Amino acid sequence: MSVAVLRRATAPKRNPLSRLGLLMIALFAAVLAVSGCTAGSGSSINPINPANRPTSIMGYTNGQLPASQLYVVNSNCTLYRPSVGSFQGMIAAARRDGVNLSAAECYRDYAGQVFERNYWCSVGICANAAVPGTSNHGWGKAVDLRDQNGSLTFNSIGYQWMVAHAGEWGWNHPGGVNEAWHWEWVGDGGTMHGYGIRVDLMTWA
Repeated sequence: MSVAVLRRATAPKRNPLSRLGLLMIALFAAVLAVSGCTAGSGSSINPINPANRPTSIMGYTNGQLPASQLYVVNSNCTLYRPSVGSFQGMIAAARRDGVNLSAAECYRDYAGQVFERNYWCSVGICANAAVPGTSNHGWGKAVDLRDQNGSLTFNSIGYQWMVAHAGEWGWNHPGGVNEAWHWEWVGDGGTMHGYGIRVDLMTWA
């Protein structure tokens, strides 16, 4: 009997709530791991997906969008209107983290696409510019970015920030593109129809 009393006296007390809390945390982490959710994304599909691509704009022709479908962000950048809110939000978020992202180029009309294609082909890298009439710049859904050190490279602070955060704002780095500076808007779900940003961001402009 005395041994039993001694054991009860020296055994540490267990808080059932702490055990339950740990169990719930573990369960929540497992659900996140399986679903691939990211904080605030509201989606079960990884926002950064190289296979995703921007959708075309029904009723319009690539590189020939009217002003009603576009929004002038600044002298270097004109975007498809529904993408503007997420772009501006992303730029502001990066600056809060000390990364000064800005656009070098956004919407590219058909003539601009012809120019870019001819230039890149002349230096032997045709893959760096889409066939005119097929570029996602021609939908106003692609942007070439720079940071405080210049055009993005795969080692730049801007590129690293984009990899970590761009998906939260509906921006994606497509597979098969060897340009660290080129990012595309899939905030409406893109061709994979799986990831969308908040509606209020799409109605900002």
